[in-house]
Amino acid sequence: MKTILVVDDDAVLVDALRAVLEGEFEVIAASTGEEAVATISQRTPDLIILDVMMTYPSEGYDLANLLKKTSSTSSIPIVMLTGVDKMTDLRAQMEKTWVQCDRFLTKPPDLGELLATVHELVAVART
Repeated sequence: MKTILVVDDDAVLVDALRAVLEGEFEVIAASTGEEAVATISQRTPDLIILDVMMTYPSEGYDLANLLKKTSSTSSIPIVMLTGVDKMTDLRAQMEKTWVQCDRFLTKPPDLGELLATVHELVAVART
């Protein structure tokens, strides 16, 4: 069974994501970037769902960039969740070049879109 790490300081959202994903995936969670790094050092997930704003506003961005620049974690797909208003095309393009992640989704995510994204990225990671 593939493992998904959910990194978010919103326990209610983590529980909702766990409820949606747990039938098909093992779900582990962390509430901060520091906790996520410790968790990943113990067990490498197949995909990470990562909140943008946690302990400080850019914590998710910083963690995503660190993970993508580290050889042992660079191939793990990352889905970033942002509660910020819908991004304009220009901002989205800028963030895609600045933030190393595989997909951006608005928070709270549409659960069907999230599940489809997870399936797509886990399948890509397998090949």
